[in-house]
Amino acid sequence: MSQTHHPRIRQDILFGIKLAAVMVGGALLLTLARKQGWIDQESVTRAFNVILGLALAAYSNAIPKMYGPAPRTLHHATLAQAVRRVTSWALTLAFLVWSALWAFAPREVAQVGSVVAVGAGVAVMFGYLIWKATRPASSGDGPRTP
Repeated sequence: MSQTHHPRIRQDILFGIKLAAVMVGGALLLTLARKQGWIDQESVTRAFNVILGLALAAYSNAIPKMYGPAPRTLHHATLAQAVRRVTSWALTLAFLVWSALWAFAPREVAQVGSVVAVGAGVAVMFGYLIWKATRPASSGDGPRTP
């Protein structure tokens, strides 16, 4: 695929590589700090989970702008954009909660709460996808009322 046809692909890949570099760099710095005795293992675990949560929140926030396959119809394009938007919101919030729990909550609460937060985000994502995909297509005669 040439860049002229799909200019967004290169941006998406570079963004992912940059986030991966931040996570690896953070892990290396935390390892160095631990080896030097500056921080303990508990701090390494917490800090890395905060870094991981923030990086995944940033990635999730970019979901609506990411490249996807060409839609077959206007309805498919609208459906895809709506699902991407809700997925982005749900996962961004879930990973921000993940980071906050690892930064401030007791370890046991952070371990369980972070998994519950991400599970809830994924449940919202799939619930919305199923709800949106099973609704009939709009006839184009104005906004729908619930």
